Amino acid sequence: MHIETGDATRRLAPARALFFVEYGLGHKTHLRFLKQHLAHDARFNPSVIPLYWLDRVGDFLAKLAIPPFRERGLDFSTWLVFQFKRQQVGYLLRRYDPDALDLVYIHTQTAATALLDLPRRVPAVVSIDLTWKLAFQESRYIASPLLRPTLELERRIFERSDLVVSFSDWAAASVIDDYKIPASKVRVVRNGVTLPPPPANGKHAHPRPNGANGHGPGGNEHGKPGNGNGSGNGAGCDLLKLGFVGNGFTRKGGDLLLRVHQEHFADLAHLTLVSGDAPRRSAGLRNVRVRSGVPWDELMSSVLPELDLFVFPTRFDYSPYAVIEAMSAGLPVIATRVGAIPEMIQDGQSGFLIEADGESALVERMRWAIGNRGELPAMGERARERAADRYAAERNYPQLLDLLSSMARH
Repeated sequence: MHIETGDATRRLAPARALFFVEYGLGHKTHLRFLKQHLAHDARFNPSVIPLYWLDRVGDFLAKLAIPPFRERGLDFSTWLVFQFKRQQVGYLLRRYDPDALDLVYIHTQTAATALLDLPRRVPAVVSIDLTWKLAFQESRYIASPLLRPTLELERRIFERSDLVVSFSDWAAASVIDDYKIPASKVRVVRNGVTLPPPPANGKHAHPRPNGANGHGPGGNEHGKPGNGNGSGNGAGCDLLKLGFVGNGFTRKGGDLLLRVHQEHFADLAHLTLVSGDAPRRSAGLRNVRVRSGVPWDELMSSVLPELDLFVFPTRFDYSPYAVIEAMSAGLPVIATRVGAIPEMIQDGQSGFLIEADGESALVERMRWAIGNRGELPAMGERARERAADRYAAERNYPQLLDLLSSMARH
């Protein structure tokens, strides 16, 4: 990199930067693409530190919450997670000389609590997919005053950061409106994915037009039921192929989808559940296959392209990669109107938005899909185009690194 200084040109050394990234759920995908793009960016001399075990312990602390108390705001599990991660990330930060650092980037704000102990002369950027004000507002019944210490701690983290990068307009607006952080310090850079190259057999991770996956346009035959649990080729080729991807099975509405499928559509559609905590026992389930531990490349190039429709009735969410991945693979999506999902899906064009726990609406939209399956490929193509326009990693991650480079000291 060169900077023109009058008649002289001087070469700047790459920015010595630390990247701390939480590793739970969709954060793994963020880490994947961040590392991929950093590897080809000469502006940075990065140390990328995935917080593997830190997230596992943090998840354990979060489970200490007692549901009846949590629903009334009478728990401090979130506060404990913030404090735990402050100590642990702080320990990792103390391994480095602050004067030798040009930038510290931390995803997300719970891990970024350690920035409060970092000298202000070190530029710091925190990236987020939600705020805890939104989390408390959307996932709890009562906004208890006991939650205020956590929100005040989060405000201090945002205030200390030189820049707050949000995956969505939804979360960015909360940083500005709820935490009173100047809009000049908040930027939206959406999360995104890039499809892996097609496998050796030449199969592409894009839907085939009109009659994709073996269905003729407008085909609506019920077909025969599969072989009980839907493993192998138990689902006939004329069954609509539904898919769900997500750990946190109950929070993401997998239990609701499974029940609706079994009660209304088990003989009309095959359901693939990709989840680490879905019910393991499939005895008695009709046309259902449960998978776990699916590699990301296989998910994107093999599992998702075999589907006709992605269904994600999550009860509470942020900027879920699962929705972006399904759209990128050319699938129409039925999902709930929570978090940043309304920014992703164009209701009635690339999929459908329903209310959380809206069982009747879920049944209605799934029934429509079965009766109008010939329209699904065109909806899926619109979903793919929207994903390419707004959620392409090959554009969004260079944009993120441009921002980080502008924040680094030289």
